[in-house]
Amino acid sequence: MHNRTGALGAAMLALAVLTGAFGSHGLQKLTTDPTVLEPYKTAVQYLCWHGLAILILWAAGDRLTERGRKVVVTFFMAGIILFCGSLFFLTLAKIYQLSYTGIVFLTPIGGSLFVAGWLYLSYLLITKQRN
Repeated sequence: MHNRTGALGAAMLALAVLTGAFGSHGLQKLTTDPTVLEPYKTAVQYLCWHGLAILILWAAGDRLTERGRKVVVTFFMAGIILFCGSLFFLTLAKIYQLSYTGIVFLTPIGGSLFVAGWLYLSYLLITKQRN
């Protein structure tokens, strides 16, 4: 798990750079409407922050139990998939005029998973559940 966590964090950061570049170059050609672009920018930012958090968890791996680290990373990855993924889809759905009614419910679930990950990490640090 330990090396995979670092690789996962680095991959999420690479994905953040790629999606950010696509947003700056590709999406700008499709729309300049800020109401369409803002959710995309938010998704890129949250992807970057949580990818960085996963990388930091890997770097500080000896300070947490393996189980604790796995739980936090799982919360963060689920949040990335649901929160960021739904905002990316929502942006493209608006541009290409696709139906997106069901997807909007995934965004707050993903955000709640981010919060759960941060709260669980806080709990681990407060209770000193370390190696």
